[in-house]
Amino acid sequence: MSQSAPEPHGAPAASRITETRVSYPRGEIRGTAHIQEVVPVSPGRWAVVTDATPFHPVDTAWPDQPADHGVITVGTDAVPVVDTQILTLSLDTGEIRVGPEVTARRGDSGHVFAVAHIVERESSGWPGRTALLEVDAARRRGLSAAHTGCHLVAYAFNEATDDLWSKDAPRDSRGSRNFDAAALLDSRHHLWGSVDRYRLGRSLRRKGFDHGRLLAELDTYVERANEILAKWVASAAAVHLVGSDLFTAQRTWSCETTPVATMPCGGTHVAHLGELSAIAIGTEYLDDEKELRLVAASESR
Repeated sequence: MSQSAPEPHGAPAASRITETRVSYPRGEIRGTAHIQEVVPVSPGRWAVVTDATPFHPVDTAWPDQPADHGVITVGTDAVPVVDTQILTLSLDTGEIRVGPEVTARRGDSGHVFAVAHIVERESSGWPGRTALLEVDAARRRGLSAAHTGCHLVAYAFNEATDDLWSKDAPRDSRGSRNFDAAALLDSRHHLWGSVDRYRLGRSLRRKGFDHGRLLAELDTYVERANEILAKWVASAAAVHLVGSDLFTAQRTWSCETTPVATMPCGGTHVAHLGELSAIAIGTEYLDDEKELRLVAASESR
């Protein structure tokens, strides 16, 4: 829920909370940080705000990748981090919003954006102290594999279905016409996998995409995409995420396929495809909703 910024010691929270510097784009899962504030967010839950963190929060605007979990340790006191959310502080009113309550958008100069580590124990004595932040490595690895796999599934399916377009259309960074951008409804990741939902309807057909043929020959197109994915995984291509360490910075993901695949992304990823043994697509089609789902699974090497 929304909270007004507390003012212990006569110092408003606005003077302490700064934009979080994040190290998760570099793949880091451990680091020390200065605790700026502890904010109650709901009964039995508090948000611990630090000046830096390796923890990746779930994004309220595009919640495809679930939050990191882990442990925050202050002195000898180790407390589980059960969720990681975005927190905003209004510079005009001092109002703090966390997670689903956040309405500001990145780039809004009237708000400070920070990462909130959600704990289930009151820790009002922590502000001003140093914390050790440790991300659950197994969970991060599974979510990073899922996110990298999801991007590559989109590129592989774009390439596999390029012959289904009767008109030119916007193209992805590798030069294929971009079915993913034209039809995607949403994307959700889980450990070692993801589900992308696509709308197949009149608007897509008017753009020149033959979704009737796609559905009639779906197994063929899925097999073609899986062959492309297998080739990429076998190449052990490097994966990069480039951008500054400010939380709200725009970052660019790329994978050294030929041609290179690249897109804006704020998630976490494997360092190279050699970390995976396979990425494979399955499908579901809901005829009454004209919805195609690409169900992707990544496997660890």
